[in-house]
Amino acid sequence: MFKAFDRGELISSNELKEISKKKLFDEMLAVCKKLGLIHNNELRAVILDIKTYEKLIHRLDELENLHEDLELVEEFKERVQLSADEWIKKPADVSRIRFLRQTMKEKSNPS
Repeated sequence: MFKAFDRGELISSNELKEISKKKLFDEMLAVCKKLGLIHNNELRAVILDIKTYEKLIHRLDELENLHEDLELVEEFKERVQLSADEWIKKPADVSRIRFLRQTMKEKSNPS
């Protein structure tokens, strides 16, 4: 989903050279929260207010975690559908990590 920039949120690369830091940070970013940088009549970059950036990164983390959770649900759903006689039993005298490594090795090199 692309959110377009309003005219007041766009500045050219030439304008950027002329704008004072105070105007850029205290006025433009404080009001707009995002600025699109135009170079050669093309939108080339975006400047974000730090709070907007932090919200964006936080939301991205949430979505990545949700995606990972959904993948785990799908994997778990498949495992739940396995009958008990299809389960792989871990010998009591073998560590979990050794068992998992051995199982993965067997899956990648079936005899």
